[in-house]
Amino acid sequence: MYKLLKRLAGISVFYAFANSIEALTPFFLAILLTRFLQPGEYGIWVLFVSLVAFLRPVVNLTIQDALKMHFYEMDKDRQSTFVVSAFYISSGSALILALAAVLFDDTLSALVKFPAPWIVSVVVATYLYVNFYFLLAFNQFAEKRGQFIALQFAQSLLGLAIIAALVYQGWGWQGVILGKIAGLAMACLLGFVWLNGQLKLDLRLPCREQLRDLVRFGLVYLPTGFGLVAVPLTDRLIISHILGLDQNGLYGVAALFGAALFVAINGFLHAWMPWLFQQLGKPRGALGMEVPVISAGFLLLLPVAGAVFYLISMIAAPFLIGAAFSSAFALIPWAIAGTVAMGYFYHIQAYLHFKKAILPMSVSSLSCILCNIVLSYYGALSYGVAGVLAATIAAFLISAVTSAIFIAFHYNIFGSRFALATHPHRHPRACPEGPWNDRDPDCDGLPEQVRQ
Repeated sequence: MYKLLKRLAGISVFYAFANSIEALTPFFLAILLTRFLQPGEYGIWVLFVSLVAFLRPVVNLTIQDALKMHFYEMDKDRQSTFVVSAFYISSGSALILALAAVLFDDTLSALVKFPAPWIVSVVVATYLYVNFYFLLAFNQFAEKRGQFIALQFAQSLLGLAIIAALVYQGWGWQGVILGKIAGLAMACLLGFVWLNGQLKLDLRLPCREQLRDLVRFGLVYLPTGFGLVAVPLTDRLIISHILGLDQNGLYGVAALFGAALFVAINGFLHAWMPWLFQQLGKPRGALGMEVPVISAGFLLLLPVAGAVFYLISMIAAPFLIGAAFSSAFALIPWAIAGTVAMGYFYHIQAYLHFKKAILPMSVSSLSCILCNIVLSYYGALSYGVAGVLAATIAAFLISAVTSAIFIAFHYNIFGSRFALATHPHRHPRACPEGPWNDRDPDCDGLPEQVRQ
C-alpha cells in the first residue's frame, strides 16, 4: 500500500505541476490585466473564456473521453484511425459553427453580451483548444509525460508572452484574445508533429461508419461533456444579464482561486484514473482494499485542501489582484467551496466512466446544469454574485449524490437483484479484442456499447 500511495502521489504531483502551468497563466494574466484593463473589459475576457469552454464539447463531442475509455483496447493502427476520425469531426463542427457566427453575429452578440465582430474568434479558439486537449489526453494515457508537460509549457508561455506584448502596446482585451489564439496554434502544431511521429497518421477521410459511431457516442455523452463547462458559462451569462459585466469581472477574479484548487484535484485525477481503470478491470476476487481506501482518503482530504487554499488566497490576493477588483476577495471562499463540490462530483463520475455508463453520466451531468441554471438565476436576484456561487455548490453536490446512486447499481452494491452491470470490465456484447474489430478491418466501427 505504501509503495502504491508513493507512486500515485508522485504521478499526482507531476500532473498537478503540469496542469498548474496552464492554470497559473490566468493568475499571471490577472496581475497584468487587472492593472491595464477596467472591470468591464476584463469581464469581456472572462466571458470569452467561458464561451470557448462551453463550445468545446460541441466542437469535438467529448470524443477525448471515448479515447480514454478505449485507449488500452486499441493497437496503434486503431489509435491512428481514431485520432484522424476525431480530427475530421471537430473540423466539420468548427466550420459549421464559424459559418453560424459570421451569419448571425449580431443576434449571438445580443444573446451572450459579447462584441459581435469578435464572435468568430470564439469558434477559432475553441477549435484549437479541443485539439490541444485531445493531444493532452492521448499523451496522458500513452504515458508520454515529457510531451504532456512540453505542450503545457508551449501553450501557456508562448500565449502569455504574446498577450503581454500586445496588451502593453495598447491592444486591450482584443490583444488578449489574439495572443491566446496564437499560443494555442503553435502548441497544436507541435503536438501534431509529435503524434504523427508516434502513429504515422493517415489523413485520408475515414469511412462513414467510423465517423457515425463516434458522432453517436458524442451526442449521447454530450451532457457529461457540458458538465464542467456549462456551469461557469451559465453563471457568467446570468451575472452579465442581471448584474452587469463589471460584476462578471469580479466573479472571474474569485473563480481564479477556485481554479487553483482544481489544479491539485485534476492532478490527482490524472494520476488516479489510469490506475483505477486497471484495478477495476481485475476479477472481483483479485481486488484489494486499495481502491476504496484511496478514494475515501481523497474525499476526506478535499475540504482540508479547500481550507488551506482559502488561507493562502487571503494572503496572496491583495498582492496579485489590482485594487479595482478588491471587492472580489469576499467571493473567494464561495468559489473554493464550489471547487470542492465539483471535485466530489468528478471523482465519483470516474467510476461510471470506467463502466462506460454513458447515459447515467449524462443524466447526472444534465441534472447539475439544470439545477445550476435555476438556482443561479434566483441566487443572482436575491444575493448577487455570492448567490450564484452558492447555487453552483448546491448543484454539484446534488449531482454527486445522483452519480453515487448510479454507482451503487452499476457496481452491484445492493446485490444482484439491483445490478445494472454484470461484469466489472466489459459489456456483455463488447468485442473481445478491441473497440473496432467486430466489422471489416477496413471499415471498423465502435464497440456495441458505444454505438448504443
